[in-house]
Order: sequence, then C-alpha cells, then structure tokens
Amino acid sequence: MSSHAAQAYLRLVKVVLSLESQAPFKDLDQASIKLLEVIALGELEGAPLQVTKAMELKHIASPASIHRKLEALRAQGLIDHVYIEGNRRTKFLKPTELALAHYAKISLEMKLLAG
Repeated sequence: MSSHAAQAYLRLVKVVLSLESQAPFKDLDQASIKLLEVIALGELEGAPLQVTKAMELKHIASPASIHRKLEALRAQGLIDHVYIEGNRRTKFLKPTELALAHYAKISLEMKLLAG
C-alpha cells in the first residue's frame, strides 16, 4: 500500500470513528455495528437478512447476544423488522433511513478523500 493510499484509508477510518462516536452509534458496541453492516449489505444485495439467519452469525456474537444487539439497533432507530410480500411467518431485517444516511455520509467522505 502506498503512503498516499495508507493515509487516505486512515483518514477514512478517522471519519468513520468520528461518525460512530455520535448518536445513535455512540451507544453501540462494535459487534452491533458489524451486525448493522451485515444487515445493510443484505439490503444492498437485494437479499434482506432473515432474523433466523442473523441468529446464526456466530462470528459476530452468540445467538442471545445477537438478539440483544438487534433490539438495541431497533431501539436506536437503525433497523426495522419487516414482513415481505405478505409472508407473516418470516421476519426480515432492514436498515432504516437513519442507518442508510450514515452510510451515505461515509460514502460522501470517501469521495472527498479520493479527491
């Protein structure tokens, strides 16, 4: 990695840390933020994450911890539980506009850093 590329990446890390030190992210731990990222990626890929699949993300936390983290994300207004196409048996997780706005800010910062 060139010195310029390393500096650009580290400036981006600084921006992300700054944004995550503000509400509503400041009350979340890193595992909750990682879980939100997985949920947002599912939405981006057109395959929203099912709650049951989220509970299987053992590389993030135990199922009991995942459950608490999902509730914390919902309480902070960062995710919603939704049903898709009338299927009331399967609950999906989707990022809210607040969460998507956070990622939009990071995207804007990336573009500014790329200059």
